Amino acid sequence: MFGLFKRFRRNALLKEPLPQSWEQALADALPFLNELNTLEREGLESHLKILMKQKHWVGAGGFELDESIRLTIAIQGARIARALPLDAFERLSEFVIYGEDFVRPDDAFGGPIHGEAHPFGTVVLSWPACQEGLAYPCSGYNPILHELAHVLDVSSGYFDGTPLLHSGEDYEPWARVFQHYFDALRQHPEQAFLDLYGAEDEAEFFAVATEAFFELPDLLLEEAPDLYEELGRFYRLDPHIIPCSCESHDPPVDDPHTEPEEVGRPLFGPGDPLDFF
Repeated sequence: MFGLFKRFRRNALLKEPLPQSWEQALADALPFLNELNTLEREGLESHLKILMKQKHWVGAGGFELDESIRLTIAIQGARIARALPLDAFERLSEFVIYGEDFVRPDDAFGGPIHGEAHPFGTVVLSWPACQEGLAYPCSGYNPILHELAHVLDVSSGYFDGTPLLHSGEDYEPWARVFQHYFDALRQHPEQAFLDLYGAEDEAEFFAVATEAFFELPDLLLEEAPDLYEELGRFYRLDPHIIPCSCESHDPPVDDPHTEPEEVGRPLFGPGDPLDFF
């Protein structure tokens, strides 16, 4: 009975017209909006409604969380889920947004965190980090995409870098390709074209690869076409074909010899392409 009522509420929500302010926010946030086909556009709007209306939003530490901030974050979620089923973020229950980078009280490192996702359904984000990522849309750094990729990952039950794929036949090539590039990132960090934060574990690799898939599709397609193909099969998208408004697809290069000062974000830029073949 509860599931039936939930579906009824969702169906009613999806029939509601998109508020004009939301339409404008979509146009401002996604320069490629008019390039989307009808199904992608419908999926984008449907996921946006679900994220805005059926998830709990909390401003942490006294941070005033207005609609424009919620819209900005939800649009990024709708962007990556626009071709996925409407229950893609079923495991997600709430967003907790800080007005600054935050720290975890039990973290021995004690460094500032830009975002984290919890298996019980909460995504925590630093709003300044979100703004930084959105200010450089071709940098490969987007903490919103990163943490929501974790939510998709745990849909399978674990943070293990393998979300719930669409078909049983998808798992073998996914495992083979992802393991190949994950191992390479660990073994040859000096040649990395993906952010080295992805070498932490398989879950972080999937999240970093998702950021690259949406923000650096040309680079990912050139350097790792099979990885791009697996991500495209999962997200049911081909972002490479959408014209990009960025002046450059090259992420900013940081010094790989410096000590990391922050967690929850990319710390290094790309190096030389990996040569595995």
